Amino acid sequence: MKNHTMLAAPLLLCGLAACNGTPTNGLIPGSTYQLEELNKARPGGTPFTQALTANYRVLAQDERDEYDWNSSQMFAKKGLVAAEGRVPLPEKLDDWYIADKTAEKELHIARGRLMAMLDSDAQTWAPQWSAAALTNFDCWVQEQNEGWQMDEIAVCRGAFMTNMQQIAAGPRMDVAQPAPAKGAAVNTKPTNYLVFFDFDKADLLPEARGIIASALKAINSGQQGMIKVTGYTDTSGTPGYNDKLSARRGNAVEQALIHGGIAAGHISVDSKGESDLFVQTPDGVREPQNRRATIELTGK
Repeated sequence: MKNHTMLAAPLLLCGLAACNGTPTNGLIPGSTYQLEELNKARPGGTPFTQALTANYRVLAQDERDEYDWNSSQMFAKKGLVAAEGRVPLPEKLDDWYIADKTAEKELHIARGRLMAMLDSDAQTWAPQWSAAALTNFDCWVQEQNEGWQMDEIAVCRGAFMTNMQQIAAGPRMDVAQPAPAKGAAVNTKPTNYLVFFDFDKADLLPEARGIIASALKAINSGQQGMIKVTGYTDTSGTPGYNDKLSARRGNAVEQALIHGGIAAGHISVDSKGESDLFVQTPDGVREPQNRRATIELTGK
């Protein structure tokens, strides 16, 4: 499985035909010219664009290794732009075919949040988190367009959510940079993980189990000591009901961590109900990104 933890924006339009192997926009299957140029490029500009360059290079190589020539060339071209110190914009969803309309709606919301972040000063105080958020969003779009590797969709989506949560926490989080993609130069790992739930449910989805597996890998590597799990809900339902639902979600994640080999004494569980929303909404709104639990890896 590709280790997609980063991506970026559109230099050429990748529609359904391009992403499924039909040459478009002058792309030639089997060509590695752009990747070769990117491998020779010396990243310039800011730490943010330098991080983007590294991320694109990894993704272009990953796609090349899977014989996805069009995606490899697309990412390599983006890397070349970033190497010149320029910042590509996030992918426009109108340029992609997303069969899952629920996922498409969520991507539109995510893109709006991402654009707001890019208009802020986060690129200055958290350049690698910002670069990872941008590249993970486009990774999510590309994988959702292909629509068949659900584990990779979950990785890109979950990493994007984690990146945005770290940035939303403010400059104090700058010390914690995102986990690197395979072969990337970044050496630090994420300290927070986001697990999402279906409406009115506390059952762990396959995507959630993938995120928990990533957290377990980090914990078992000796990176962290104590683990804090917190459950949340959206604003649909009464506050009292949501307090109980968020507790069930936190407990579900705790049990998965214990099943993965973590001692119960190393885990603390909290629940916030609808009191701490990830996406601000009025009362009574079913917002998928608020139906979540966080896994925070604290210091030893």
